[in-house]
Amino acid sequence: SKATVSVLYCGRMACCFSLFYDASGLTWGAELIASAIINSAKASQQQPGVNTDRPLSTEDCRVEVVLDDKLTPASGSQFRITDYSPRAFRYFREDPRFGNNISGEDWIKEWEETKSKPQSGALGSGKSGATFIPSANSYYLIKNIDKKEVGVQIDTLKQYLVHFERFPNSLIMRHLNLLKIEEVNQNGSVVLTKYILVSENINDVPSKLKIPIECWDLKGRIPKPGKLPHPSRTVGGTKKDKDLLRDFRVSSSMHKGLIDQLEKDTEYLKSHNLMDYSLLLCIVKTNLSLEQRKKLVSSTDENLGLTREALDTFLKSGSIAMRENVQRYHNGVVSSDGTEVFFMGVIDALTNYHGAKKLANCCKQFAFFESQLSTIPAEPYGDRFFKFMTFIFRHKPRKTTIVGAPNQVCPLEFKASKHTLECPLMG
Repeated sequence: SKATVSVLYCGRMACCFSLFYDASGLTWGAELIASAIINSAKASQQQPGVNTDRPLSTEDCRVEVVLDDKLTPASGSQFRITDYSPRAFRYFREDPRFGNNISGEDWIKEWEETKSKPQSGALGSGKSGATFIPSANSYYLIKNIDKKEVGVQIDTLKQYLVHFERFPNSLIMRHLNLLKIEEVNQNGSVVLTKYILVSENINDVPSKLKIPIECWDLKGRIPKPGKLPHPSRTVGGTKKDKDLLRDFRVSSSMHKGLIDQLEKDTEYLKSHNLMDYSLLLCIVKTNLSLEQRKKLVSSTDENLGLTREALDTFLKSGSIAMRENVQRYHNGVVSSDGTEVFFMGVIDALTNYHGAKKLANCCKQFAFFESQLSTIPAEPYGDRFFKFMTFIFRHKPRKTTIVGAPNQVCPLEFKASKHTLECPLMG
């Protein structure tokens, strides 16, 4: 069934959106979330902007603002929206020092379009209870997260912003808005709470291309017994470490900058006791002739990554909507031979190593090696992750191959037996 509710933003005009129910319970549609994001943006515009003399304070990174506590739809339910650190996130979106360059007008416009033509997907419908919903032009992603992740984001927000100010080309996923939406019944009791995180979409450009995309979610783990890679593994879906039978080659100049940035990002994550993150890597095949590939590589700005002109070289079907003036790697990194374009970022970096993760490590370490686990302390996790990145991103061909697949380049040489699993990368 469908229930339509009206939201009053800060005493202004009402805005309608829909909630959809399914057999598993309430799921939250893009119209509802987009309305809340617009509410947040309009309220934050009433505060001192990014060009004022008042610098961002620690309090700006920790404040919680209730935007509207009188939402009374016809169904009898009410909705309350809490905006976390609104001025800090507005700074992050708008100030060019952070490499985002999203104006307030463009931000609201994107969510107005999302509200009027919501994309597919629903929060709460995935295996973990978290599902992504793209904005109208796929620039941004909506995701519901748990309360612990909210705490991590707030606790680290000031240093998170400092990191991006120092390194505007950071590959860590950019979090642009954080909200809490509560459904309140007629008795005033909260019956449902969702924490909403809005981030950049690493898969922004690839998602708009009408060609196959190869996606990887890589942590640097050695596969557990029985999950070794095999050359005949079915192609399709998001691939994991266990499926990796290749490396990723970029030009020598781009390679140095990429590895340097990954090292800085990993050090930041380690310093805040964060782990269990991964590199999301989306690959587009250019399918160009040799001359066209040479043109693509030569037209790529090594300081900015893939330029608009270079992107149009292999799109063929014409231009697509894409954000301009973004960080170096957002619009793609061309492979050294021009046959592929890589879109990448470090995702899921809001998990601390404590509590449940320590318990999981304690239980699993009797059955598996540390190199096979994600639930390990932040320091060794980060060291392993970065070492893995330096191993898979290459600017020269690798000589090693996997037995049984002479034409496949395998970054990990596995030696499996009944009792051991060794990898020269991890030691």
